[in-house]
Amino acid sequence: MIDRSTRYMLLGKDGMLGHELQTVLQDRDYVAFDKDELDITDSEALKTKILDVRPDVLINATAYRDVNKAESEEELANLVNGYAVGKMAKICRDFGITLVHFSTDYVFDGLKKDGYKEEDQPHPLNAYGRSKLLGEQMIVDAMEAEYEGEEQPGEEGKYFIIRTSYLFGKHGENLLSKMLANASKTEKFKAVNDQWAKPTYALDLAQQTKWLLESNEYESGIYHITNSGVTNWYELARTLINDAGFISDVMEPCSMADWPSPAKRPQYSVLLNTKLPEMRHWKEALRDYLDEIKMP
Repeated sequence: MIDRSTRYMLLGKDGMLGHELQTVLQDRDYVAFDKDELDITDSEALKTKILDVRPDVLINATAYRDVNKAESEEELANLVNGYAVGKMAKICRDFGITLVHFSTDYVFDGLKKDGYKEEDQPHPLNAYGRSKLLGEQMIVDAMEAEYEGEEQPGEEGKYFIIRTSYLFGKHGENLLSKMLANASKTEKFKAVNDQWAKPTYALDLAQQTKWLLESNEYESGIYHITNSGVTNWYELARTLINDAGFISDVMEPCSMADWPSPAKRPQYSVLLNTKLPEMRHWKEALRDYLDEIKMP
């Protein structure tokens, strides 16, 4: 049973999502680490730290995130997003710890025009997506393994793989903060208008993750958590700039073909949520984001 007495251990505290998870867990018993304090690829150090903290829930918000760079560093991406996560899941399985791990819409190829349900077959287009899918698979393999002479875990030892997309928030640099910086200097920039997904406000994701855990109503598995509403980067940027009070003619639309990059992106990676209550629309979340960063 996960409740107010639950002890949480958070990895990746200095990231955009990690900051917001600490915000929503501030009235709970939690311990948080950044990547400099705990290297998740060091499985012995990870196990020692977990046994020292003795959490009921381990939340992994750390990852290799550079989508383009992963094309030339796939081995490192697989290590951080895949094999290290698999070791983490094995430790959680052995000691009855609930594991929460965040994944991505990039595990899909974007060819399904009505969006992707949690049970749809993944088919990543790039190294980053493959590394995140590897992590998902290794969690399932480790957490659902049957050990000889040992029963499957009961209420403890569950796992939640949470896929999300277009993540934005007030902590750290992200695409939205770069767009605002350009707009404030009236520097022209382009935004892709033919890549579709659902934006996700980091604080909303953190709050929904906490609710998912503490509702005690949901089984182990994969969950899609995003704000509601489908959009593309151009529409998102235009709404952002208008809401912030800048002139919108600093930006212009372009296609994915006009924006070449080392990593191929899925064109329509809309995550369909079939399991959880729907979250608020991304436009409402965007206004709160602007309020938080104190834009006019």
